[in-house]
Amino acid sequence: MKTSRQEHSATFSEELDLHYLELLKEKAPYERCRRELLKLEKRWLQKAKTPAQRLAVQRIIASTILTEAYGDKMPWKEFGRWLRRLRQLGFRDLGMRVHVTCLYVQSLHLFPRQAHEAWEMLEDAERRVRRLRRENPLREEHIEAIAHARKVTRVPRPTSTGTSNRAR
Repeated sequence: MKTSRQEHSATFSEELDLHYLELLKEKAPYERCRRELLKLEKRWLQKAKTPAQRLAVQRIIASTILTEAYGDKMPWKEFGRWLRRLRQLGFRDLGMRVHVTCLYVQSLHLFPRQAHEAWEMLEDAERRVRRLRRENPLREEHIEAIAHARKVTRVPRPTSTGTSNRAR
């Protein structure tokens, strides 16, 4: 039997999946996806009964929009906005942290001034992954995702350890 929290999550997840698949089928532009996802977030925030439910909705919507921003090769102003939002909200789990970090490193060719921060974030995620027990099936999956991001990125890890050049 599902608890009310699980029912809320499943219902929200189902609606998000259906809505998002519809947008993908229509090949909706980024702006429309963002707008529609924010409308969905607003509706579900009103339905949320607890702060934990509100936070879960905000994290999932922000992560989905960040993924869209990555897919549409959005500039730092837009991509960075959603990355900052996710970092403020906190990552739901290690899988979300790895996903977001890999997108960040792989998109550095669009905003190379962020390389220092992105690579530090990737190295932090990798340390966290390596602390998982070897038997944990997610450990290998996350290590592979990080290795793939390292392999395909077009911007290498900066060698200097001085202050980072952050785009504002």
